[in-house]
This record gives sequence, structure tokens and C-alpha cells, in this order.
Amino acid sequence: MDLILKPVRVATSKPARQTYLNTLLFMITSSILLGLAVFAYILFYYNYVPQIGIERVIHLQYSDGPHPYGITSLDTSLVSQQPYDIYLTLHVPRSPPNIHRGNFMLSLSLLSPTYKFLPPPTDPSPATPLSGATGTLSLSKSDILFSSRRPTLLTYTSRLVSLSERLLALPLYILGLKHESEILHIPMAESATFPRGRKNIPGFAMLELQAGQDVQVYAAKITFKARFGGLRWLMYNHRILSFLIFTSAFWIAEVLFTAVGWLAVRAIFSTGAEVKKEVKGEETDGSVTGVKKEGEETDELDLSDTPRTFPTYGRQAPLRYVSTGKDEPQVKDEDSEEYAALERGGLAEADDEDEDDGEDVGGYRGARTDSGIGTSFSEGGERGSVKRRKSKGGRI
Repeated sequence: MDLILKPVRVATSKPARQTYLNTLLFMITSSILLGLAVFAYILFYYNYVPQIGIERVIHLQYSDGPHPYGITSLDTSLVSQQPYDIYLTLHVPRSPPNIHRGNFMLSLSLLSPTYKFLPPPTDPSPATPLSGATGTLSLSKSDILFSSRRPTLLTYTSRLVSLSERLLALPLYILGLKHESEILHIPMAESATFPRGRKNIPGFAMLELQAGQDVQVYAAKITFKARFGGLRWLMYNHRILSFLIFTSAFWIAEVLFTAVGWLAVRAIFSTGAEVKKEVKGEETDGSVTGVKKEGEETDELDLSDTPRTFPTYGRQAPLRYVSTGKDEPQVKDEDSEEYAALERGGLAEADDEDEDDGEDVGGYRGARTDSGIGTSFSEGGERGSVKRRKSKGGRI
């Protein structure tokens, strides 16, 4: 039965229960720290890796200047020290004015977040040039963080090709599945970066079509495409692998810091408890030691004051010490009754020893006390019995 219950006792022993509790606490703490590690990685990812593509629609304004223009807000989508490729997308019809226009310039300006929009005068004088890169709005150099100008042109098609295409796609044009328009993608900048600092990140984008008021545009849109490199490229293109690596790293770091903090707190509290215990122990030991010492001294004095009988050599009477309650021990006076009784008892015992010796030597009682007056055995026996009674009782 003991062999059967031994594993149960081992499994339910105090060290085993403590191990179970520690394991359970470790699992709970590890799970919480793992959740914190996942949350930390997600927060780190969205703060460190910017949006790869940012699109903003630009609404062009006509009749406010020599050229159509538009301004759009970029909010806080861009980040510093991140290369961007900037594109403009124009949806323009293949109308005769646009085809006859030929090449025309597109001017893009990225403005600071502190820029305040001021509309241009309704009738600007040609003799009075407007300051700024575009000639439409009054812009200062501090407002412009980045500027670029690129040409564009509608795709050329000959009359024969254009007529043949229209005839073949006529049903699609009739059904509205195809339109006589073209979408132009114009790259305005490659790997454009912005210095560190909130004021150095553009907050607005302004587009100007330097083709006069006759240019026709369906829609305009600006696109910022981030060009990742290094750690951002790894985190964006290998998301699962980077998630596992960084989450594990965060979790291990949290576990290590938690263990170090727990050991530090435990050491601090254990040190404080030991100091308190030592102080209490010293106080207790001091008081107990003092009591013990006083008790020991008292015990020694009590032992020395206790009445005692000391043996002696030979036929001398034993010495007896009786305390009088004073500090110095005193020995009983030889004239006291007790001492006399002890003396008589000692002498009687000595006489018994002499009688025993006499019996051994003479072979009969009273051999030493026989003076030769009487030779009868009864007299010697009576005297020996009397002496024996004296030695036993001390009195006749």
C-alpha cells in the first residue's frame, strides 16, 4: 500500500505543489507578456513602416489665374527620411484643343504644413509678375519644400489609325464601355526625401497645368509611392517572418526584464526581512541571554547555598554544609546538635566496622571487647548486641 501511495505523496508534497504554482504563474505571465509583445510589434510596425502608397485627388481651379491649378492636403501621411516616387495622373479627353495643344508643362510644389492659402487676384496684370515658382499663387521660398516641373503630351495617332479604331470599337463607344479619353501617368520625382523634423514634411501639394485655360482635364490625382529599403523593406515584403522574429525578440526581452525585476524585488524584500529578523533576533538574544546569564548566576548561587554533604576519607564523619540565607556560605559549627549526631553516627559506624573486624579475626562476637573477666560466650554476645544497637540507633 505504501508503494502505491508513494507517487501520490510525492505528487502532492509541498515542493511539488510549489513547483505547480510556479509553473502556473510562469505560464500566465508568459501569456500576458506574449500578448504585450504582439501588441508592441503591431504598434512598432504601423509607426515605423509608412504607407507604401498615398493618393490624393486634386481639384483644378479655372479662371483664377493664367493656368489651372489645384491644392490638396497631405495630412500627416508622409514621413521624414523616406524616399518617395511621386506621380501625377491626368485623365484628359482626346479633344481637338488638347491634341492641338501638344506639349504642356506640369508644375508640382510641395508646401510646408504652416502654409496659409491666399487666392490670387482675379485680374492679374501681365506687367506685374507674380512671385513664386508657378506664377499663379504668391508663394515664398519658405513655403516651398519641394518643386518639380515635367512635360506631358497626348499619345499621337494618325488619322487612319484613329478612324479605323473608332469604327471597330464603335459598339463599345455606343454602349458606354469605352471613351475617347486617355490617362496620362507623369513621374514628377524619384526617391524624393524630406529632412527630419515636422516642419520639413510637406503638408500640402499644389499642381499647376501650364497650358493656359484652354486645356481640358477630367480628373487629376497625385500619388506618393514609398521606396522601402533595409529593415522597412524586410518588414513589408516578409511580414510573417518579421512578425515571428520581432515578436519573439520582444517576448524574450520582456521575460528577461520581468525576471530581473522580480529577482530585484525579491532580493530587496528578503534583505529587509532578514535585517528585521536579525534585529529582532539580536534584541531577543540579548534579553534572553541576559536572563539566562542572570539565571545561571542565580542557579550557581542557589547550588552553592544548597545544603550538601561532602564525603570524607577514612573514619572521619562526613562534612555537611547548611546555608543560612546570607551571601557567604557558612559551615555548621562543630558544637551544634546536628554535627554531634553526625559525629556519634560516624563513631557508631566506626565501632561496627571494628566489631566486624573483630568477628573476622576472632571468629566470635566481642573478641576485642573481651577483657578476660568473663569467658562465657553469652556475655560477649550481649555486649556485642548492645554495641550494635548503639551503632544503629545512636542511643540506648
